[in-house]
Amino acid sequence: MKKILQLILSLTLISAVCAAVLAIVNNATKERIANLATLKANNAARAVLPASVKAIEPVKDPADASLTAFIGYADDAKTQIVGYAVPGLTAKGYGGNIRLMVGLNPDRTVISYQVLAAAETPGLGSNLSTPAFIARFKDQPAASVKVTKDGGKIEALTSATITSRAVCDAVADAAQRIDRIEGKETNGGRGATALPASNPEGKMLFDPAKSEEAIKALPKGTATATALPGKGRFPVFEGKDAAGKTTGYVAVGTGKATGPHGELVIIYQFGFNAKRAPSFNPAPRMVNQPAIEMTDMENAQRTAYNAALQDALSQLRR
Repeated sequence: MKKILQLILSLTLISAVCAAVLAIVNNATKERIANLATLKANNAARAVLPASVKAIEPVKDPADASLTAFIGYADDAKTQIVGYAVPGLTAKGYGGNIRLMVGLNPDRTVISYQVLAAAETPGLGSNLSTPAFIARFKDQPAASVKVTKDGGKIEALTSATITSRAVCDAVADAAQRIDRIEGKETNGGRGATALPASNPEGKMLFDPAKSEEAIKALPKGTATATALPGKGRFPVFEGKDAAGKTTGYVAVGTGKATGPHGELVIIYQFGFNAKRAPSFNPAPRMVNQPAIEMTDMENAQRTAYNAALQDALSQLRR
């Protein structure tokens, strides 16, 4: 009996010592592990954001403070959003959890993604990180991305449909997450619903007062874009080719309309030909990201768009 008690005591002491050692090691390394995870996330964010990003702002998910997303801006003043880097999570992988850093354009289409964590089958599901598979997601709407077997446009990995579906799920999770971070909520998978429109104009996607942006709305062959004298909110530009011949004009119009979710404000940059008639080659460009989503607001969107075109015409005629 005495030997049994001595054995129990010895095992208890050994267990206590091991537990103490593990606690010390965990305490000593947890900060370093957290820092490495943060560094990996930051590097992944840089990798999936557009090259035009000049400033990055980290933002927390209100539903999960442990996750950080990143907003990419084209300017140091952080006024022009050009993309997002957002964690996308799913537990539907063949090997369990998959965690991605997903790059999204302002319209929520996919730029790219990087794998942060996955345990998929080597040689099959592990191909989710190959450039060829990632490229299949480029420009796809993140919120509704699906594999072809489910009616979508993503060709699944060979013998790894479960993994492919899981990647789609993680990408959709990223879109939902950035909507939540910006104060929006999903609506049955149809996209974001309306926000309280305290600022219905929302955020500017680019600066239409810059000549390099005006050139994008002018015909091919335009060499310069010069702002014409005027007092409008945005300047009107005249485009010219290398020989000094006018190729067209650019004007920005603002249109407003009221729909089922409140006031909608749309700002568009329109191109006009040399005779000052509307030209849709290149196509008009949306200047702002409204603070109220256009879900179920088709009529209001159409009305606001037409009003923006008329406003641009009036700017051009001044």
